[in-house]
Amino acid sequence: MDSRNAPRVTVLMTLYNKGAYVVEAIESVLANTYADFELLVVDDASTDGGLALVEGSADERIRILRSERNQGRAATANRGLEAARGELIAVLDADDLMHKDRLFQQVQFMDAHPDVVVCGSWIRGFGHADNLHRTPFDDIGARSIMLFGVPVSYGTAMFRKSAVELHAVRCRSDWRTPGMDYLFVLELGKYGAYANIQNVLTEYRLGEQNMRHGRDPVADDRILFKAVLELFEISFTEQDLDAHLALNKVLPPAIKAGSVRTAYRWCMKLKHQIALKNWRCSEAFNDQVDRRWAELYSILLARSTKAALMHVLLDPTLPKIRRWVGHLIRHAVGR
Repeated sequence: MDSRNAPRVTVLMTLYNKGAYVVEAIESVLANTYADFELLVVDDASTDGGLALVEGSADERIRILRSERNQGRAATANRGLEAARGELIAVLDADDLMHKDRLFQQVQFMDAHPDVVVCGSWIRGFGHADNLHRTPFDDIGARSIMLFGVPVSYGTAMFRKSAVELHAVRCRSDWRTPGMDYLFVLELGKYGAYANIQNVLTEYRLGEQNMRHGRDPVADDRILFKAVLELFEISFTEQDLDAHLALNKVLPPAIKAGSVRTAYRWCMKLKHQIALKNWRCSEAFNDQVDRRWAELYSILLARSTKAALMHVLLDPTLPKIRRWVGHLIRHAVGR
């Protein structure tokens, strides 16, 4: 198609064996109130008949890229990034649902904020569970959490193709564990601001079809957060990495007091390194670290008396001491 007739938005959907859900996902895109878009479905050699269902649609806004062999989600997403014709690219997974005004709201926001390179929204989980994931509105808030989680959820994202092309931002094609989308969003954030519309525009289907289902979350998170810290050139040891996971509430069943001491030292070390990097969000980042350290106490209190006591000794506060005394009293009465 001539660039003069190219759609303003490309909705990028990668497909691999999600035939049970893809029609519903596509219908949610086609129902959008914003009309100037193409839906680019990139199939990764599906074997469940899903591609045939997509091909059965007569809507001229749908464009399909096929693959002779399975290449993995990251490589498939990269094919879509390169083939997208829109000035803006919106992502929707093949088992998720898009609200009918999502594209309109995001295009309007991107037009009003030319400094924003990627805009997301809140996201609601449905299916095997029902939950709401809120992401911060502005760039400072989003960046304050990016070492612990996604500043913008990839499945809700709309981003500028100009940034993808100019800076050759791509998914890591050799990545085979969960988190490829998280790393992509972090890379994209080097070239502009983050933002999140403060309402739900995408529904995330939770179930056995999710990549994380049935996997070891501790092992996967260890691989992922190691890559995140390396991306920002933050120095760490293997013990530091354990501590970072603990701040993300990923802990082994047995927790020793020494591990709590390591976690406290990691908080100090992490804040010091971020201060040296002069991040705009350093103050908000420090608040984020402090909050995660404080929340760790409740987990420790439920699992290990010695570990919880170490938390108190390292960072004593009156409310925490009162809770600690109350815990001892309840423990004594229980005996």
